[in-house]
Amino acid sequence: MIRMHGDDKIGHDFELYPSMTIRPTALAALAAIIISTLLALLLQLGLLGALGWGLGNVANELPLVAGANVRDANVGETKGLRFDPTRGAAVAQAANFLLPANNALGLILHTEDVSPGLRLTLGWLSTLDLRRPATTNVSLPSNADLQQSVVLLTGHPQWRERVTRMGLAVERTNRTESATVSALLARAEWLPASPLGGMRLLSTAWFSPAGNIITPNESASRLLPLALWLALIAACSLLLVAMLFRKKPEQRAEALRLSVGLLVAASVVLTVLANRWPGWTVPLGAGMAAALALLLLARSVALPQLPLTAAQRTALAALALGVAWMLAPLVSAVAMVPGLVIWLGSSQSTLSSRMPASTMRVIVLLAALPMLLLAAVAQGMIPAPSLLKPLVDPTGTLTTVATASGGLPGLALGVLMTHQLWPASAASTRWSSSGAAALMWAMTGALAVLTIPKIAALAAGSSTYIAVFFPALICLLLAAWPKFQSIAKTAAETVAVEAKSEQDLSTQALALLQSHGERVQATLLRGESGAAHAALAQMQRIAPAARATTLARLRVTLFEGDLVSAEAVATALQHSEPLATEERDALLDLAHRSNQQTRVLALAPGASLTERNQRMLAIAQLGTEGPSAALQTLTAWPDEHCFAAEIAELHLLGDDVAAAQMALVNSGIALDEPAGQAYIARLGMRVEGPQGHAQEISRMATYNPQLGVAQAALGELLQRTGNATGARARLLLAVKLDLALWPLNYRIAQLEQTLQGAATRSAATASGTDVQKNASTPTT
Repeated sequence: MIRMHGDDKIGHDFELYPSMTIRPTALAALAAIIISTLLALLLQLGLLGALGWGLGNVANELPLVAGANVRDANVGETKGLRFDPTRGAAVAQAANFLLPANNALGLILHTEDVSPGLRLTLGWLSTLDLRRPATTNVSLPSNADLQQSVVLLTGHPQWRERVTRMGLAVERTNRTESATVSALLARAEWLPASPLGGMRLLSTAWFSPAGNIITPNESASRLLPLALWLALIAACSLLLVAMLFRKKPEQRAEALRLSVGLLVAASVVLTVLANRWPGWTVPLGAGMAAALALLLLARSVALPQLPLTAAQRTALAALALGVAWMLAPLVSAVAMVPGLVIWLGSSQSTLSSRMPASTMRVIVLLAALPMLLLAAVAQGMIPAPSLLKPLVDPTGTLTTVATASGGLPGLALGVLMTHQLWPASAASTRWSSSGAAALMWAMTGALAVLTIPKIAALAAGSSTYIAVFFPALICLLLAAWPKFQSIAKTAAETVAVEAKSEQDLSTQALALLQSHGERVQATLLRGESGAAHAALAQMQRIAPAARATTLARLRVTLFEGDLVSAEAVATALQHSEPLATEERDALLDLAHRSNQQTRVLALAPGASLTERNQRMLAIAQLGTEGPSAALQTLTAWPDEHCFAAEIAELHLLGDDVAAAQMALVNSGIALDEPAGQAYIARLGMRVEGPQGHAQEISRMATYNPQLGVAQAALGELLQRTGNATGARARLLLAVKLDLALWPLNYRIAQLEQTLQGAATRSAATASGTDVQKNASTPTT
């Protein structure tokens, strides 16, 4: 269960028009859009191969020489070529040059007085194959005035290596006609594969009349349309803003609002300036009226400076729909059903307002069926019913609409991205069910216009195809609006969430959960923390509140040494009763590492009988009950050789030489080794006193600084000679060097008490001396 933190108020209303002052969030939004635009430009230039230096030492202009049916002509103050394909193909060529194909994006043709129905054939000879020239055919756009046309060669499969010759042939597409045709070529120049050349190509493709970019059929299209560019910039800029203010919810919301406003302005400006925007036509006006009607029907959206009642909003919406019907009946018909769904969802007096959330989700799914049915039938995925047999595939029309509409796909993607990144509190509603259902019906109506030929014939030009998607864009905004109305106060603002446990899982899911738990344990034993984290992530997806998931999380945190997080996990695990053996093992390990000896004593009886658990129990007993209890625990172990060295240390605490000798025999320590000699010196010191073994113990500790038993012997020697401080330091070093010497902690604790008592007595003596001095001093 996750608890909520923060204020009682979840959020506040979404401000559609924030105060227009220069703030850090505004600068961040502007910087994000600029950076995203530069990234998109680099991506486009990289796709085109326009990140190099361009032509280099090659001349910009292609030196064409007149051939058959071509004659020189004057174009203003310059010389040009007049192609006359009336009696046959008109050919001009250029030779004796060497151009790396990667240095040119294409060929720019400056043409004038071009008759309709002409085909241009380009041929070139490259070092790829000096015997076979490569050719491609394109349609030459007709024009009366001077015009620049770019024949895009980058992406052509044979535009490679080094080009040595190039020829241009102009011929008529219908050779049976007898009319005179011609074309005037002022000059031909290369488009360099440089950043300036790439930006010139983009400018020509987006903001020049249609047909100025000529792409051969064999070439792969590497030129991104303006709509895709705007969508890419919207996604990148919103992601950058969210990352910059990821821990500041209110600033992130304000920056997202400003980013969306700037993106909308940029989309409108670029869409108007783009060469394929149909202009402000009557169907587009109808689409805007229908969009306004949908906004008026949605009572959740507070329009600025329009304090209208529900009846007034409904009346104005009906009026806007009437205007849309007068301008373009097809566009208003698409908005009718979505408007009805939104009005029913916004009305507080209707039955839909009292429906449970699950019922509204079902309605949304049912509303998506007509759209999916239309798409499946149009694509030929399912047999078409008799009423739907005349459907056609709308893919080509959709592509044309997306390219011509410019900013609409980017705006739709921007709404989705903003909804995903919006810092709303967990208690807020994420989507509007009525808005989502209206979105499905709006998309169904738009697809019906594109797929049914009889309805598509009613569309007055391409602008109608764009206008029918305006209601869908508004419905998308209304569907995402509930989340925009809530802003999280803090980054940690959460709500109580019931997570799945073992009782909520099926038999198969429970078996899968257990297998992941076994994988966590096995990978930790091998020291593979990354694989353990991956298995734990799977367990948290299946059942985050399961005891097996909590146990796996505790094991991972213990493996990483994060005792603070492990304690938090253990708190949740301890409330589950009764504890399983493996759960007690993990909790026992945590209690031992946290030096909670009483907790170790409580958990040990139900834990598994392992050497590690038995040792942890003995350590806790040594600190709470003394050496005798620890001895009783270790000597009860079936294998008398397992804890022999530790039993000997416990006997040495009580100066029991005979029992310590017997335990050392079971430990298997050779007497001729330094460790055995150190034990002999420690036993002899207890029998004969420290004087006869002081020199030998000092020598062993000096020549074996990494031997824990030798340092323990020196520590005991210093303790017996009255040097408590030095003894404590040597015993601490011994335990650090050899963990099997943990019984020495009992002696270290005694030394610390002795040192603390001596310090207390010294302080008291010094205080008494000061009192006597003050009493003997005469007062005036």
